[in-house]
Amino acid sequence: MNKEIVAQLLQATLSSDHTRVQAESQVQLLTREKGFSSILLDIFGDQSIDKSIRNLSIVLFKNIITNNWRRKDNILFSEEEREDYRKRVLLLLNNPNETCKNGVDILAGVIGTMARVDFPSNWPNLLNNLLELFEKSSSEQIKIISLKTIKFVVKELASRRFVIDRTFFNQFSNTIFNYFIQIWRNGIKRLLELMIEGGNLSQHESFFILVYYVSKILRRVVEYGYTDYQSSPEICQYFSDIFTGLPEILKLRTRITNPKILELIDKFIYINQKTVIKSQLQNPLTFINLLLPSLRFFVGQCLYFNAHDESKIEWNTTEDYKSVMTQSLNFLKQVIDCSSYQGDYLDSETDEKQSISNLATKGGKVNGNGSIQMAQQTIKQFFNKELLSELLKALVSHYLIINREEVERWEDSPEEYIQELQVNDSLYELKPSAYNLFILLMRHFHQDSVSVVVSMLEFVTSASFNTELTGEKICLKEACYMTIGLGYHDLMDIVNFSHVFTSIFVGELHSADERFKIIKRRILWLVSYWVGKIPDQYKESVVKLLLEFLKNQDIVIALTALDALKAYIDDFNFDHHSYQPYLKETLESIIKLFSISTNETTKSNLLSALASIFVKFNESIKPFSTMILQLFQHLWNGGKEQPIVKSAVLRSFAFFLQALNSDPADFYSLLFPIIDFAISQEDEKVYLLEDGLELWYRTMVLVPGLSQPQQQPLIQMFKRWFTIMAQSLENSEICFKILDTYLLLGQVDFLKIYGAELSSTLYDIIGDLGEEYTEVIVKAIMRIIQVVPNPQDSITLLIEQCLFKILSLIVSRKETNTLVLIEYFSIFSRIMTMNPLSFFQLFDRYPMELLDKDGEYYDPSNFNNLDNDDDDDDDDDGGNLIPQNKSQLFEQFFKIYFDKIDSTSSSDQRKLIAIGLSNLLAIAREEVYPQISEIITNVVGIRADISDITHDDIYCTDGNEISGVQIQSDHIFQVDPLTTVDLSTYLYKKIQECSNVFGSENFQKAIANVHPSILSLAIPSQKN
Repeated sequence: MNKEIVAQLLQATLSSDHTRVQAESQVQLLTREKGFSSILLDIFGDQSIDKSIRNLSIVLFKNIITNNWRRKDNILFSEEEREDYRKRVLLLLNNPNETCKNGVDILAGVIGTMARVDFPSNWPNLLNNLLELFEKSSSEQIKIISLKTIKFVVKELASRRFVIDRTFFNQFSNTIFNYFIQIWRNGIKRLLELMIEGGNLSQHESFFILVYYVSKILRRVVEYGYTDYQSSPEICQYFSDIFTGLPEILKLRTRITNPKILELIDKFIYINQKTVIKSQLQNPLTFINLLLPSLRFFVGQCLYFNAHDESKIEWNTTEDYKSVMTQSLNFLKQVIDCSSYQGDYLDSETDEKQSISNLATKGGKVNGNGSIQMAQQTIKQFFNKELLSELLKALVSHYLIINREEVERWEDSPEEYIQELQVNDSLYELKPSAYNLFILLMRHFHQDSVSVVVSMLEFVTSASFNTELTGEKICLKEACYMTIGLGYHDLMDIVNFSHVFTSIFVGELHSADERFKIIKRRILWLVSYWVGKIPDQYKESVVKLLLEFLKNQDIVIALTALDALKAYIDDFNFDHHSYQPYLKETLESIIKLFSISTNETTKSNLLSALASIFVKFNESIKPFSTMILQLFQHLWNGGKEQPIVKSAVLRSFAFFLQALNSDPADFYSLLFPIIDFAISQEDEKVYLLEDGLELWYRTMVLVPGLSQPQQQPLIQMFKRWFTIMAQSLENSEICFKILDTYLLLGQVDFLKIYGAELSSTLYDIIGDLGEEYTEVIVKAIMRIIQVVPNPQDSITLLIEQCLFKILSLIVSRKETNTLVLIEYFSIFSRIMTMNPLSFFQLFDRYPMELLDKDGEYYDPSNFNNLDNDDDDDDDDDGGNLIPQNKSQLFEQFFKIYFDKIDSTSSSDQRKLIAIGLSNLLAIAREEVYPQISEIITNVVGIRADISDITHDDIYCTDGNEISGVQIQSDHIFQVDPLTTVDLSTYLYKKIQECSNVFGSENFQKAIANVHPSILSLAIPSQKN
């Protein structure tokens, strides 16, 4: 293996023919070979080789280093080779003629990865070597790459978490900071000089890059190498220089015309602001003395920005500069809403924060910490009414106001535009960040903020403002209206919304001025927030207005009206009876929107709105079933629609069936095919599975039975259930709910078809799931016992192997989770309750081969393949724990069974135990006799602690029609011993039978050790 052969192999991996796959496999094998990484470095250092191959070689080298350099057991690098690599990577870095720029950047990252392990113990000269490259090289390229490498080294060292490493990094940070801070200061001074001079700044591009990377290095060392910022004079001075220098750069920024230089300046501002922001976030309590200057700086940034200033629009609207402004807004939010400045007033249960203004007013030390009080006072005093007024107005007029690009998107792509409005990425997007800051200012400085917002509202609704409405005024009015929505929680008791709506908004909604469409949309948006404050006498008028705009030709306005209507319908005080006359018009208007919508997300949202209506109106939508079914058919389009639409159809259909609460026979023609399509488990349809299962379940809940020919597709569909369960247990909860409906509706006939496969599936998953899923498995087994007339048949024919496996898990003590054991025992309690003879017959048939003395459980299918080798290493404890015969099996079972009774909290399970144990008393089995006293004692204790048994299997709660599932569930509940057995007399009856079965004399001996007080409760004649 040499450089030429490896280079050819790497070339093959970049080809598009059949050789690529084989070459990739060979390279993958070589990455595990000693010496391969050395050849990769040789290839990267050979500039005669094609750049794409060199790039690939350094990527592979990086992967090898990342995966192996930190491993102490790696066989790829000896200590001598490590030393060689450390020298070679620095040599490769120092190449002024390097043309493979991306490769060198990757190499810088590789050096950082190596330094995390080797610096300083095995690579003591690394930092000096890199600083020497930076200082002495005449190549700007070498200077830049050396700074990049130092940045990576600092980043990697900062990630080390051992105490000794943290101590070293603090010292290292001090060294780095002291070295680079003067370079940074000189750099910012030179940067300002260049910007003042103007001219061709592109010739100084390398300088701008250098000062940018110096700032990145300083950010890392300040953020991770220092903790007590306010006690460090050099850090305080550094921050002061940032607060002084950056505003000057921003003012001069307007002179820059070169896009590349403008981008570098914006990045420089961004990274320096990030230093301040991250420092406050990292250690807020040691940043308190720096709060005031930092707040002044960032508020100044926010007030300076104006995207609507035509003279500055070119430089104001660049994406990098928007990121800088978003940073500034986020810092203000971060400080105002900082949990560390809440002190003891922060509710740990809800994380609900108190108003910083109120906290500062309370005064006093917080838990003896005067610094927190100082932070609260600083923030409150800074955000005085004058500043709040200026800042809130700036947010409205500069940030929240609709801009030219948004209007253009409204015109060109209305559906995409309205989806953008719903995005709330406040961390990186300017307008959402402004939304959130506005809300926080309203919350934390309620009194002053409310007065400012009210004054703005009064201003834009005044006669003088509306005399000559320009386009700018209309945009400002729309932004001011938005504030009523953003601050609705704080304004509810201040603003008379109904008066404003009727006296101002209604007239503006009917304005013929085309420019007023943004006002109309905003007013409709406001209704969504203020719906709870609409007086009863105005509700009918509001509904009519919303329905009117639901038919608007502008789809943005129509969809906003729909959101408002949905909020109106979802309101807690909504009266669906009074809305009934408008239901048909509402449904028809929404369905009409589907015909003009071309966007999949819009269609999904429309279906979501329909679902809300279904839930609210229930059976009232029945007259419109045909119209709705036709809509579903159109949208489904034979499964050819986009995934998001098909998923929404499935969800909306499920809500539709739930609302109807009746036999869905009229919808079978569409219902069965789309359910089968959604649950078919083909790769491209997996995204539909969850919604398809929910619709399947809703259908099963409502069908009257499974015996009619038209319902046979449902029987066939159950085959999919096994495939889904075999693929993943992710949807097991809904799958077992579906299974329960089939067991209730199909009962014996269903089990004749699928019983064997069902038993096998249950068998496979028993013991592999935790308590979260055990309950649903146990419920399925219990349901099988309930629906088969003869419990012995259900046990013998269907679930015997499942019960054997559960019994083995119990007695071998492989299952130790108490909650899981309680669930397992409830199955045996059910069997004892339904037919105690079946319980003993199960034990009689239990193959002892399932257990070995070490408690290993074996699959019954492997009985003939058991290892017959003798094992001479007997484990005494194992021999005592694991039953060796049927008598010990019974004894072990009941020992654990009785032990877990006190941990059983469910009344259903406790009553099952009491009935089942009572039933055992009447069975003439020798295994029962030793347990008689224990049985009586436990039943008496349980009997005194059982609340009323309730019917929890409620499938249909609304409507007059009851489903087949509900009928069967109710019947089972009515005849269940849990319902029919009266425990107050039942135990005594079984005690009498026990005395007859075992004889009076033997019975008296069996109960001799039972406490008299317990006997007096169990046997009335024993009372004194």
